[in-house]
Amino acid sequence: MKYFKWQALFLLLLLTLSCSDNNNIEEPVFEYLVSEDFNRTITQSSMEFFWVTLAGQPDAASYINHDVDVYRIVYQTEDINGNSVEASGAVIVPVDASQPGLLSIQHATIFSNAEAPSVDATQNSATTRKSIFASAGNIVFLPDYLGYGVTSNQPHPYQHQETLASASFDMILAGLEFLEANEIEWSGNTIDLIGYSEGAYATLALAEKMETGPSPLQPGLISMGAPIFDLSSTMDYVINNVDQPAECVACYAYFLQSYHDIYSFPRPLSDYFNSPYDERISDGLFDGSQSSAQVVSQLPESLTELFTESFIERYLSGEEDELESAVAENDLLYVPNAEVLLVHGDSDGVAPIFNSDDFEDRAMQSGKTNLTYIRPEGVNHTEGIFPWGLETLGRLDSASKQLLTQN
Repeated sequence: MKYFKWQALFLLLLLTLSCSDNNNIEEPVFEYLVSEDFNRTITQSSMEFFWVTLAGQPDAASYINHDVDVYRIVYQTEDINGNSVEASGAVIVPVDASQPGLLSIQHATIFSNAEAPSVDATQNSATTRKSIFASAGNIVFLPDYLGYGVTSNQPHPYQHQETLASASFDMILAGLEFLEANEIEWSGNTIDLIGYSEGAYATLALAEKMETGPSPLQPGLISMGAPIFDLSSTMDYVINNVDQPAECVACYAYFLQSYHDIYSFPRPLSDYFNSPYDERISDGLFDGSQSSAQVVSQLPESLTELFTESFIERYLSGEEDELESAVAENDLLYVPNAEVLLVHGDSDGVAPIFNSDDFEDRAMQSGKTNLTYIRPEGVNHTEGIFPWGLETLGRLDSASKQLLTQN
């Protein structure tokens, strides 16, 4: 009897220790990923409707191969002052894809927070538009940037190199932790970086950060469409041609208002913008609460109506030192080591094409050989996203097939 008594005590001790061990199992603690939640599944049929029927791009159908699951994540990054802050974005995962690659997409200019990847509240959201890249067989990281999603209570630092790079880079780090937490496998040892318009600028800023500093991954393909890299030369061009038709007056107003706030220019907005546009801008025209159509409807059609004559005169006579210094600080003239695809319509009325021509010149002068530069004729900024997107999808598809062959 004494034997069975001690045997029972021993088993009880084992069970107690076992339960104690299970209770002490620690969940992985991540450095960047704060939270995640499932958003929705986007079906192939809905992507085909968007791209073929609404966008009128039948060639896109060949890249729609998987339904995709969309997740919202919150992650740690830094704000414009270098303080720790939580930001957000979307991770898009192709369903039942074999050996998906990794892709970071930096979205183009948006005016409404509802379009932001993690918010995803409109039919034309950044997530809806970019889901095709995941359907083609890639896991997509899609940052909101500062000023959208969970940081929508602060202004977006528009065309600001440092924060676009850091928010996008930290999204990649959080995305890798998300994949680890959910045991989602991916192939390769690089990550492709792509973006159009502001997203192209953000993509080059991100590429420079990854190639010149510590990074767990290096860029594979870098695809950029309709960029503004040389902000100083572009500002000179815009002010010297204010009487010419502008494809996006709102973009230039957004840029100037953003830099006015970021760099705390001493002049009031009324020194830059005519009335009533200065009041509308200061009252929150670009605070993310209004759609693109609503923003555009409250601004003039020409830059001569938007900018004050005194501002134009000051700029042309070299009396806007604060503005010129701030803009020059964000000129982005880096030439990446990775393969580059650059697509820019030659009739772009937002991003002057000399930005891409000059990039090609810098690349050639540095001896770069892995650059493809395409200039679609007669294509403006709005139209240019389609040839850029299809060229990028084709290049990614070719690389994916090559990887599968190698494996």
